[in-house]
Amino acid sequence: MSSLNNITKRFALILIDPQNGFINDGCWARMFPPGQSTPILEAFHHIVSFLRSIPNPSSIPILISETGFSHHDRQIFEPIENELSQCNFLSITRTYKPHTNLSVCSGVRQWLQEQVHENIDVVIGGCTITSCVRDSSIQIKKLFPQLKLFVDQSLCAARKDNYIQRCQKCLERYMIHASPPVEECAVCLGKDSNEKSISPVELAFQQMKNAGVKVVGQYTLMI
Repeated sequence: MSSLNNITKRFALILIDPQNGFINDGCWARMFPPGQSTPILEAFHHIVSFLRSIPNPSSIPILISETGFSHHDRQIFEPIENELSQCNFLSITRTYKPHTNLSVCSGVRQWLQEQVHENIDVVIGGCTITSCVRDSSIQIKKLFPQLKLFVDQSLCAARKDNYIQRCQKCLERYMIHASPPVEECAVCLGKDSNEKSISPVELAFQQMKNAGVKVVGQYTLMI
């Protein structure tokens, strides 16, 4: 006899901009030093594994956004696209997202309203944590406060610099001017334990939590 813990959840999945432009030699990735987009590539592979682990794909609504890249850069990361096409995912909605807020894009509010009506969890993955994932999740929660909205940390990422902890002053400089930490900053170097440091990624997750979004290390598929 199956235990309650083996019952699979039905949920909905949002994938924000899982596109070639953010990884490897993509147009966005090339704006930064080599290796900066590695966390995003790793998150994309985690998305593939997550999709593969879903035992009931035919019942999972998926919303995928694409930002305004061109040609190869605009295409969805091929392993993700392959997993979606080869498995039995029957309800896939795609939308163009020209800015950081997914909630105002075409068809998104109707899609979200359907998930509210079904009373199921909505899980967000994609990139980047400090921009579109943060802005979209916060705005979605404002529009639909009753929505059970999750951000899965294992399915999201930002570029490497956004994981570096900074003191408040250096964080402000970075968020406004993308300035690196001050080399002689005692707090950022860990020499001043009286002042707390935080990374842009940690700040983004905290802002999501403050808005009522449930931020989890890994969303569980079982009840």
